[in-house]
Amino acid sequence: MQNCFLVTFPVLALTLSSLGTSAMATEDLSRLIGFGGVCADCDLSGKDLSGVSMSGASFPRANFTNANLTEAEISGANFGRAIFKRADFTDAVIVGSNFGRCDLTGANMTDVKTKGINMSYAILNGIQGEGAKFIGANLSHASIVGAKFPNASFDHSILSYADLSGVIMQEASIRDARLNQARLDGAILTGVDFERSDLSNVAFGHADVRDVNFDEANLSGADLSRVTHLTQDQLDGACGSEKTNLPKGRKIEACIGGGWNNSGRKNTTSSYALRFGVPGSDRKEIARITKEMMKESGYAVQKARIAMAEAIEQGDFPRLVIERNGQSYTWPAFDDMRSNDQRAIERSIRSLGHLDVENRRAQRALRTAIRALEKAQLALQEDYEATQEVRKEAKLAGGIED
Repeated sequence: MQNCFLVTFPVLALTLSSLGTSAMATEDLSRLIGFGGVCADCDLSGKDLSGVSMSGASFPRANFTNANLTEAEISGANFGRAIFKRADFTDAVIVGSNFGRCDLTGANMTDVKTKGINMSYAILNGIQGEGAKFIGANLSHASIVGAKFPNASFDHSILSYADLSGVIMQEASIRDARLNQARLDGAILTGVDFERSDLSNVAFGHADVRDVNFDEANLSGADLSRVTHLTQDQLDGACGSEKTNLPKGRKIEACIGGGWNNSGRKNTTSSYALRFGVPGSDRKEIARITKEMMKESGYAVQKARIAMAEAIEQGDFPRLVIERNGQSYTWPAFDDMRSNDQRAIERSIRSLGHLDVENRRAQRALRTAIRALEKAQLALQEDYEATQEVRKEAKLAGGIED
């Protein structure tokens, strides 16, 4: 017989010990769910939980088969390995909850709205999900065979290694998503928007890709050799690799790539490299602007190094010496160097943003470069904050001179 109890309850703590869930009173059940309780292995099959509010509830391995969860509001809940076969989630709102390795076979998720949920390794075969929204969801390694998601949204979601064979997803939005190594054999993808998604090494099989938007999608290593209704115009907005398998007569440009690479760290120095490329005459103009801006950033770093060397020689700066793994590291105050780098990168972003290019691939490369520079800003800020934290801790321990 399962034991159920509340972990948190304002003012009053309610304990449902040694109470069989089959005999659980409706009032007790609503309290348990509404105030965030724990009930491992509970049998809630067939229960009417419509409109229920679950905040921080935990129901690992619970059985919700045929349960009515329409218009439920669920946040921060844990349902790891629970069973939701044929459960009805119509119009439910689910935020930040865990459905990892759950079985939702045949569930109804029509118009469900989710954000930041985990469904990795879950079984969603045969789901009805028209108009459903899975924003920022983790569906990696999930089995979604034969599911129906017309007009659904999976923007910013992870579907890596997922099996979507035979899914019906007309007019669905799957933008900025990761589907690398996913399987889409026999899927109906009419009108799906894959803009900026990672479709590398996807096995499309006999999928119908009529009117699919592949703009800025990465099809490196993908197999589209047997898809139907694929046009050259669709491929012109995407990129691939020599391992991309296409139908006869179709071609795709290679992904030039772009990114901000951390090329290593030695003692207190981090090295970064910006890489991106574009075709044609636009490349020269972008390269010129970028070189000028990066040169300016280099000058700022060099000035900071000279100032630091002079300070070390004169001994007139705050010093911090940290012993780590038998080595000594010395940090001076890097505030000026950080601010100069930040300003140089900000000028680079503005300059690149003002460039007017018509070539679509050049536009994509510009956006990649700008995103890379923004990552560099974040990296500098994180390094600065980490240094400040080390300085603070050392000062409290008496290891820094003011």
